[in-house]
This record gives sequence, C-alpha cells and structure tokens, in this order.
Amino acid sequence: MAQYSRLFNPPDADVIFQSSDGVLFGIHRINLQTNTEGFPPPEIQFASTGEVVSLSESSSTLDRLFQFIYPRRHPGLDDIEFDELDALAEAAEKYQVFSAMNICQIRMRSMLPNHAPKILAYAAKHDYPYLVYEAAPYTFDVPLSEVVSMLPQYLILPWVKYIDAWNAVLHEAISDMQRAHINKAQYGDCRTWRAERAVIAQNFGHSLRSLRQLDTIFNTDGIKLPPCCEAAKAEWRKAIDDAIALIPPFSRYS
Repeated sequence: MAQYSRLFNPPDADVIFQSSDGVLFGIHRINLQTNTEGFPPPEIQFASTGEVVSLSESSSTLDRLFQFIYPRRHPGLDDIEFDELDALAEAAEKYQVFSAMNICQIRMRSMLPNHAPKILAYAAKHDYPYLVYEAAPYTFDVPLSEVVSMLPQYLILPWVKYIDAWNAVLHEAISDMQRAHINKAQYGDCRTWRAERAVIAQNFGHSLRSLRQLDTIFNTDGIKLPPCCEAAKAEWRKAIDDAIALIPPFSRYS
C-alpha cells in the first residue's frame, strides 16, 4: 500500500501527486491554481479527481514545496543542506511556486561563497542577474569554458573582460616576486628576504584563487624577519590589495 505524506493527506484532496520515491501527496487544485503558475506542467493534464500524477521530485522536496501553496506558515530554510535547497529551488522554478521562489533565491545568496558554481548555474538559468554578479567572482577555479556555458549570452564578454582584469593583477603580483631590497647588515640584497619570498611564492601558486587567499599566503608568522623584510612583505601585499580594489565589480562590465 502506498504511503501518504504526513502533511498532505486531506480526505477531500482532488489531485494526488506521487514523488519519485513513491510517497503520495493529496492536494487541493484550488491552491495550485491560486498560488502557482506551473501546475500542471505542460506534460501533465489532470483527467479526473483523485488520479495519481507522478512527479520527478523526491518526497522531501515536495513536502517543503507544497507547504508554500497553503495559507499557513511557510517552512524555515535556515538549516537546510545545500543539495536540498538546490532541489527545492529548482522545483519552485519549474512549477512557478512564487513564494518558494523568492525565499529560495534569498537562501541561495546567503550560501555564497560556498557552492558558487551551482549557484551561478541556478542564477543564470532562472534569470537572477544580481545573483549571477555575486556568484561569478567566486568561480575562479572553474574552467572558463564551463563558466561561459552557464552564463547568458549578454554576460559572456563582460565575464571575459572581468577575468582579464584579475589576470592582470595576478601577473603583476607574480612579477613582484623578483623584487629585492637592500639589507645593510648583509652588504647587499637581503638573503633573508630571498628565503621569505620563496615561501610566499610557493604559497601563491599561479591561479586567480590566490588573490582571494592573501591572508593565508602572506601568513609566515613562524619565520622571524628583520624590519626590512617585514616592510617589503607589507609593501608587496599592499600593492596587490590596491590593485584588486581598482577592479570594478562584475556588474560594471555589463
């Protein structure tokens, strides 16, 4: 015997949905018609009262989703795992459950910078430009071809220009790795700085992600440095910070 959702089993339900994992949901059509624009989806037509309509979403997703179509307090999403939020957000967009769509995109935004590639894909697919602008800068580790495949056409050229600006800063930072300074006590170029510079360079790598990890990269607290080296490190770090500060936000390139 099929199992009904604990929350959605009213005796007067006039349509029954079945989740991908076999749970049944008794729903009133009037709530679907009033609070959604995507039920039934194009591939589904309601033929008769009480028929069972299969949906591709899991029972946990539908349990949350259907709560948004009734006049009751909506479910809190503060402690939801990202994969569950992602599934709910997609279902809300698919079936145009407007109240769920709004809270899902707010929660997606709050989870940045974690899960940035998936949030970027979601924002681009469902036309949330401000969320695209916020998520994209955290996708430096994603190959350019993948990011471009996620973005709407009108944002591809702005994204390339934005990445070029960050790459210019990275190249300048790497060039500065060769900079030396004089230590009078060592009668020439500071040998201590050469060692310190090598440690920072090793931490730095050659990826754009490095520019978002400067606190970690320049943290060499275990090494005691003379004042000349501390000054050189601070100058190097400041030059990078100043250059990053001059990069306009992604939204300015569009």
